[in-house]
Amino acid sequence: MLPSLSDTLLRNIYKFIYKIFYPKTYKHNRRFWPLYRVQRNEHGRLEKVYFKKQLVSDNLMIQPAKNSKCMLIATGPSIQQLPNEVFQKTDIDYIGVNGAIALENIHYNSYIIIDHNFVDARFDLVEKVLQSNCTFYTTPRCLDMILRRIKFTDIQCSIKTIETITRDLMEVFLDEEMLVNKTAEHFFIHDDFGFSKDIFNGIFDYFTVAYVALQIVNSLNYTEIFIAGLDMSNFSKPRFYETTDDKQPTLLDIHSETVLRAFDAAALFFKEHQINVYNLSPNSAVESFEKRSFEVIQ
Repeated sequence: MLPSLSDTLLRNIYKFIYKIFYPKTYKHNRRFWPLYRVQRNEHGRLEKVYFKKQLVSDNLMIQPAKNSKCMLIATGPSIQQLPNEVFQKTDIDYIGVNGAIALENIHYNSYIIIDHNFVDARFDLVEKVLQSNCTFYTTPRCLDMILRRIKFTDIQCSIKTIETITRDLMEVFLDEEMLVNKTAEHFFIHDDFGFSKDIFNGIFDYFTVAYVALQIVNSLNYTEIFIAGLDMSNFSKPRFYETTDDKQPTLLDIHSETVLRAFDAAALFFKEHQINVYNLSPNSAVESFEKRSFEVIQ
């Protein structure tokens, strides 16, 4: 369902008014005002999001993990080399990102999408996530794009809203853009790269949803993490759910050095907290985590 002409016109009027009365440090909110309202605690932690006075995202209500092990499913071509039975384990929770939902017959406990371009280009896959029984983590901008196209009452998943940190800046939902305090107790810092221990106080992205997903995985208290499809190479090739004709652009090739160093920080965090992380992609450019054959989870 696409937004009506009247809705689009009204939003444009709101954006124009907002631009007049708010400074540039608030400009990221021009899409949201006055349709949204947020609730935070005394420390600024994002707790609830309301859209047109209806509660659409409750960060206080988190479904606990079913298992102590999880598998984070990324979308690199190597995912197709894994046998189907790897994705059917009853003692593993499955967590997907972006187009991973295109893999058939996987029940996802959690799902993460932070790329608004992906929402725009592949809403067919986004809608599959929204119709599933999962906990769905997304950004304010992606959430807004979703609520423009589908009624909230038609969404089956439970939505959690996260605010991403890029180059140490966070576009605070309905507030001013801010430079994060990396000495805050809810951040782990290594070599100037951050890893968030409380995802609703801001979450570092470093240009890849997989890094965001690892911080979410940590918040769910898993003790063993398997990562599938994290190739970080051959960026000219389509992701497993794409063809050469519908391949979406990527910036990972430009930011690959930053991404790889960020994974090093994540690996150190997990090591210090006795959390085992295994990369199931044998030819992955990510060397931060121990590489294992899928047979390790048989």
